[in-house]
Amino acid sequence: MDTETPQDRLVRLERELADLKASLPEHCSGTDGYVGVHAASPAHWQRIEDLEEEIERLKSGLEG
Repeated sequence: MDTETPQDRLVRLERELADLKASLPEHCSGTDGYVGVHAASPAHWQRIEDLEEEIERLKSGLEG
């Protein structure tokens, strides 16, 4: 049984999105650990896009 409210889901998805964006290889650009050839996988980017779309749908549903 799923007891997660739309607001709780929105908070959870926004947190997951922030974690995914923070773990992008580009995030370490300009640091000593940055390697120019290291890049996020297509699956990583797809998950970010999916989360952004779902967050927008949830926000629209909560507003209207």
